[in-house]
Amino acid sequence: MVEKEGIIREWKKREYFEKPSAIRSRKIKAIERKLLRKTRKVRDGKGY
Repeated sequence: MVEKEGIIREWKKREYFEKPSAIRSRKIKAIERKLLRKTRKVRDGKGY
């Protein structure tokens, strides 16, 4: 139940201070990974 709520993930995220620029770069990298996975699925023909 705690995992579903995302409490542990949130706690780890707030455990230490992260600079705003680091947050932005982490989010951009996550988006790039997501797009890469999506294009790889389409390219391999598994996106149907």
